[in-house]
Amino acid sequence: MEYFVCRCRGIGEVFVDGVSQGTNKDADGKVSVKLCNPGLHIISLRCQNGGNCVPKTVEVNICDTDPICPKEVHFRCS
Repeated sequence: MEYFVCRCRGIGEVFVDGVSQGTNKDADGKVSVKLCNPGLHIISLRCQNGGNCVPKTVEVNICDTDPICPKEVHFRCS
């Protein structure tokens, strides 16, 4: 398994290849580490407040990660 996080100021729902993985942060506002299989994935983040995240999707190769050093995928709320 591989590990990644979605960084954004806001809270949103994380999708990997179109499948929901839950929110990018826990109830305390701490960034949640997500799991996926190694390889190329389409990652997206949908803001809970109705705003838009930029970019809409990110294509990223996730491999050679661990829970301590997950791959970081960055988004901005607009």
